Amino acid sequence: MNSLMKALFTDKIVTEAAQRYGFKPNELKLLGNNQNFTYGSINDERNYVIRIIHESHRSLELLQGELEWIEYLSNNNVSVSSPVKSSNDVLIEKLDGFFVVAFQKALGTPCTDDITQNEEFKNLGEIAGRMHALSKNYIPSLMENKRFTWHDNEYLRNFTSNIPPSQDLVIAHFESLMQRVQKLPRERESFGLIHGDFCFGNYAVKPDGTITVFDFDECQYGWYIQDISVNLFYGIAVPNPDEDVPTFVKRYLKYFLEGYGKENTIDIRLVKDLPLFLDIRQAILYSALYRNGDIDTLDDWSQEFLKRARYNMENNLSMIEIDKLNL
Repeated sequence: MNSLMKALFTDKIVTEAAQRYGFKPNELKLLGNNQNFTYGSINDERNYVIRIIHESHRSLELLQGELEWIEYLSNNNVSVSSPVKSSNDVLIEKLDGFFVVAFQKALGTPCTDDITQNEEFKNLGEIAGRMHALSKNYIPSLMENKRFTWHDNEYLRNFTSNIPPSQDLVIAHFESLMQRVQKLPRERESFGLIHGDFCFGNYAVKPDGTITVFDFDECQYGWYIQDISVNLFYGIAVPNPDEDVPTFVKRYLKYFLEGYGKENTIDIRLVKDLPLFLDIRQAILYSALYRNGDIDTLDDWSQEFLKRARYNMENNLSMIEIDKLNL
């Protein structure tokens, strides 16, 4: 989060936001402050997640577009964390340069031992397939509420300013990558409104395997294969020593696409573009870590990721070789 947002964010903002949803400040617990300030309630009767967004991050129209998309998915039997109204009977509160929205907290945990990992991948594929199938027919009620397009992602847009100028090979790789992705066709069957950050940490799993998706802050117009790539990316960005990358990728795609096929069709030829979108996610995370500063104080995983990602980009290496997977 940039320093301006932090400087403008005060205890008074939290207190007022809490009151507008009927909470006391001590009934809220900070969950994260990466791009927004996100709080969870500790009130069992009203289990909410409250997000406080500075107007420089999202406009009112973009927020309205996000909430409308979530409600559309919910109304069409996708398990999502639905928005809830404030005490003033509105979905979006305005507060001294910030917007405040709240959602029902998703029931479940980030993962569960009650189902296998392969079953989780299959269930993730199924819910992604349903979202994408619905996206093909979705039209915002107002065009000014239309969500942004993939290349307007903050970390992509500011990549060259976030990365040290000395990393000229990294920047050259990034610019080439963006040009390649820009040339991909945008067709109804492959391109539409997507979650944008569909990965571990943004969904909850119940013991019966039911998945609820949340945090649509990055919902955007992009290729459906983007949503398929994100969770896979985090499984291979720093490889698990117990399973090599090709084996994990084949296993993930086998079960994810099996579930996906229950709700939507995907041209297997589109999977050939998967390396491009893994590289895009790599660039997003690389940019985010540098934007946040304090590189030397990052955790071990992040440090290892930066080392691997820089090597990949400086040598124009993709994270996977799709032709060798025999999909």
